[in-house]
Amino acid sequence: MGLFCSEKQALWACVNFCCIFYNKYNWDYLLEMKIRHRVAAIIIQANKVLLVKGKGYPELWTPGGKMDEGETEKETLRRELKEEVDLDLQTNTFFKEYFLKSPYNLDYMTKTRCFLAKVKGKPKPGHEIEKVVWYGKEDFENKRYKMLEENEKGLIPDLIKEGLLK
Repeated sequence: MGLFCSEKQALWACVNFCCIFYNKYNWDYLLEMKIRHRVAAIIIQANKVLLVKGKGYPELWTPGGKMDEGETEKETLRRELKEEVDLDLQTNTFFKEYFLKSPYNLDYMTKTRCFLAKVKGKPKPGHEIEKVVWYGKEDFENKRYKMLEENEKGLIPDLIKEGLLK
């Protein structure tokens, strides 16, 4: 279950999650969970958002990735955009933050900070990316692609609500 809300709401949800988890599972396991910090670029063109499909993965996600030690959010966005879709980051503005269980490693929670990004270049799949998709409101309503939970239940509805996807 993903949480798509303010920091206070996320903290409260984490407390609730811990209580439920404690009653159902081993408390020591929860205490050892790690938080993976990820940044994501929200690139909008013609009322559609750029999403990518990684090689060997069934779902779409936003370009971006895990921050390396000592790296700033902007440096991570710049590096990941170049590696994944060969785009040059021009500007970025914080949009929202999402916090949920990692879909690929159950020992991690993932905190994703999303930034509206202006870029230079035309997106091309990098060596880890199978394809790029310009994803719109109609794609979402028709469930055209499988997506990560944070996108399906949080980011895409938020972009539609803000009038960025039409």
